[in-house]
Amino acid sequence: MKKRLPAAIALSLSLVASMLSVSAPIALAATQTTSTNTGQALEIAPPLITLTANPGQAVKAQIKLRDIAAGKLLVTNQINDFIANGEDGIPKILTGNDDNNPYSLKAWIAPLQSFLISPQQIQTLNVVINVPANASPGGHYGVIRFTGTAPELQGSGVSLSASLGALVLLTVNGKLTHGLSVSDFTVSKNGTTSSLFESGPLDFTVRLKNSGNIQELPTGHIVVTDTFGKIVAGVNINVPPRNILPGSTRKFTGKLDSSVIGNRRLFGHYHAKFAMTYGNKQSTSAELAFWVIPYRLIGTLLVALIGGFFALRWLIHRYNQSIIRRAQGSMAPSQKPKKK
Repeated sequence: MKKRLPAAIALSLSLVASMLSVSAPIALAATQTTSTNTGQALEIAPPLITLTANPGQAVKAQIKLRDIAAGKLLVTNQINDFIANGEDGIPKILTGNDDNNPYSLKAWIAPLQSFLISPQQIQTLNVVINVPANASPGGHYGVIRFTGTAPELQGSGVSLSASLGALVLLTVNGKLTHGLSVSDFTVSKNGTTSSLFESGPLDFTVRLKNSGNIQELPTGHIVVTDTFGKIVAGVNINVPPRNILPGSTRKFTGKLDSSVIGNRRLFGHYHAKFAMTYGNKQSTSAELAFWVIPYRLIGTLLVALIGGFFALRWLIHRYNQSIIRRAQGSMAPSQKPKKK
């Protein structure tokens, strides 16, 4: 029987660098399908398709595939829905039928035919999406996956094929609900969250929850000030921009290190304010405060100072005793105090 990688794993490998990024490059993203000693590979562009349509409208897009293998490939395809898998935004491919998915798109995408492609040939595919007249407003998400296999290996049972695909983000016009909020804003060092640190560098973590019906592409900035209100650093969040799908929470991080504070050494009390804009000029914010004090070093120095103080006091006492003994030893017998 022909062996295939699980679709979700294979697709994640090919898309992890470009998924949900509005600035996804037009440069082709590649994956490979291999069998025995022969390598087969496809390239695809673009890895992300963003469209807008009205209910009842048919919209079109183009996908380009290129064979970068040494031989011909038979290219087949499969259309699926996807959702966000976890806080990192990695797509989770839905291979089954989920009637409860309000953001489904796969049934709207017209089927594509399989085709044979030659080495270095670029095949342009026209994708048609037929939006139902009763389509719900908001975002709908699907993925078109392609698998390339050498024709002579079809049905041989010795091929190992992976798929790559293009994510499709379609917005249906209507009543769009924008609802992005900060569910968590923390600062940490080496993975440990706290409000007291011995030193930098530090990491900010922002978790954004999308409770609307449309994907959001927020831009955010953290301003860090010291005790006197002086700006210490500015940290960009979600650069380059990445989407947050409806009903999901996505985690973003930013570093407070030499790249933003230069040669400054953190010490004292600090205040961090995160501000974000998204959608139709909506905004939200969050704040936190933290300390950077090398308390272990200070504690060690205090112990050393206290220990030094008592050691010096003991040495002075010993020195005084020594002086008294010397003075008594140098006195004439008649001058020595008589014992009673």
